[in-house]
Amino acid sequence: MIKFFRKIRQRLLMENRFTKYLLYALGEIILVVIGILIALQINNANERSKSNEMVELYKKNIVAELQADLEEINRLDSIIKVRKKSIQDYIDYYEQDNLDIEVLNQKIDSAQLSLSDFNTKTYTVQDLFTTGNLKLFSPTLKNAILEYKNKQDQRIQTQLKINDFQITKFNELEKHIDALYTNGFSTKEHAEVKGWANNLDSPQFRMQNNYVAGFYEYYNFQLASLEKAKENTTQLLELLQTD
Repeated sequence: MIKFFRKIRQRLLMENRFTKYLLYALGEIILVVIGILIALQINNANERSKSNEMVELYKKNIVAELQADLEEINRLDSIIKVRKKSIQDYIDYYEQDNLDIEVLNQKIDSAQLSLSDFNTKTYTVQDLFTTGNLKLFSPTLKNAILEYKNKQDQRIQTQLKINDFQITKFNELEKHIDALYTNGFSTKEHAEVKGWANNLDSPQFRMQNNYVAGFYEYYNFQLASLEKAKENTTQLLELLQTD
């Protein structure tokens, strides 16, 4: 093809047909430009196809991770409700007028006091922010993922603050008891705090109740936080599945 065009140019020049040569040269330039534009169109189409495939893979992974989150949310919700009830059982007995201190201590020993955070499995969402590939998504999905991530970050920060608050309450109690005895490492309790667990009027018993009350509030927050996380997760999941 190149030899063919070269022969035409040479013939036109040899015949001294300069005007026709210029028209031919212009036509050749136009053909080259058209060829470049077609190549660019094909390349852009290929790039769009690759981007669409990547977006679909991202969506598939996020959907799977959100579904795993919902399962974890439901599991934690059930666990925390059981833990909250164990504290409620203690409070209900503590409220009685003629209570048995030994039974009360059994109730407090049975109370489930444990920090339990919800850790999302949406690693793909984090990858979108790390790689900058969030720009590949439609404006609607991009805004929905941004909103989901912001709410998730806010929840984590609030959770960390509440955890620190509970740890502070525990440290306050531990300073005023004999931890060696309380934790079962020794059979001797320090004289200054001896028998505090059987004395409802002792400062240590009040601190213990404050610690228990803190966990009751903590579980209330956890349940509300999980409900909100479930709502946010479900909204994004439904949008990804219908988009």
